[in-house]
Amino acid sequence: MINPDELNQDVKMFKNGNSYAFRISKQDREFLNVDTDTKFEKIVSPDGKEITFRKIEKVRPEVMKLANELMDKHSDLMQRLERL
Repeated sequence: MINPDELNQDVKMFKNGNSYAFRISKQDREFLNVDTDTKFEKIVSPDGKEITFRKIEKVRPEVMKLANELMDKHSDLMQRLERL
């Protein structure tokens, strides 16, 4: 098992085409359980000294299906709540 403290290190920004990027190591990728399809939210601190990347969890289709079914089943209640 990977110790997250061992993943902390200094990294350099590099030019990648017309953009700039930071490299994520294989160990980082494995620990985060991400691939090229994974989406991240980028958060820049107000003072411009920190950038945080937060992994956006994928929506599980069965959860969305259940939520849609509940919304459909209780649509009259949802409409009444919208009017409040």
